Amino acid sequence: MTTVHGTLLDIVKTPEGVKVRDANLVHPDIYASNGVLHLVSDLLLPPGALQLTPEKYLLALNCTKFVSMLHSVNLTSLINDTTTKYTILAPRDDIISIFDDPSFPEPGSDEMKKVLEYHFIPGRWTPNKLKTESLLPTALKEPGLNNTSQVLAVEVHSHDKNKPKVPSIRFGGAGVIGEHSKHILSFIENITYISI
Repeated sequence: MTTVHGTLLDIVKTPEGVKVRDANLVHPDIYASNGVLHLVSDLLLPPGALQLTPEKYLLALNCTKFVSMLHSVNLTSLINDTTTKYTILAPRDDIISIFDDPSFPEPGSDEMKKVLEYHFIPGRWTPNKLKTESLLPTALKEPGLNNTSQVLAVEVHSHDKNKPKVPSIRFGGAGVIGEHSKHILSFIENITYISI
């Protein structure tokens, strides 16, 4: 049977009883005023429902306003596609709340879309791949640049004598603080650096 979500639900009758996907049909045919209920033994989840997406990472890292702005300009594909690799430079909520400036682009505007695209770097840019004075292409394509990508300057320095393998990284002047993890979830002064 097809669910409201659009996924298929296998219902199989066996000698032991009826199975709905991996759950057992516990109590069938409970009649209500607007339909019929069937009690099953387990929660039925659509395929991929528990898959982590960049959007879920961002929400967990207190970048909810950034996610909301992405929704306002219909750039959700950048944070929900789990196959395309991006390095995301996401402002945390406490940083975005500082921008109560009338010159800051309005949510949903073309200018806001440009600002947000500038925060996405195609590819998985881990610290060991970054080099000082690199110019990384962003997802922002500019007509004035013949529809090629706007670039973002990167600086990499090894300042800490106690941690020589942990470089100091700056994207467009915003410096990374904190440790790098396997998936590169690092906090930056103004942004969260995620390479998934």
